[in-house]
Amino acid sequence: MEKLTYEKAANELEQILSELKNDEVTVDELAIKVERASKLIVFCKEKLSSTEKKVDGIIEKLGL
Repeated sequence: MEKLTYEKAANELEQILSELKNDEVTVDELAIKVERASKLIVFCKEKLSSTEKKVDGIIEKLGL
């Protein structure tokens, strides 16, 4: 399985949002799409937080 990246997760979220806006999701698919979107949102938030901490650590080491 291909590793999920922030960019892939964000693109998939955009796709899900587009499908929802354009009424392309059936009632049967709705819960599945919303659940997937929530998992992608959590992944993206965690990735951003982790990256921020790493960058802050690097900057701190540089004494900036």
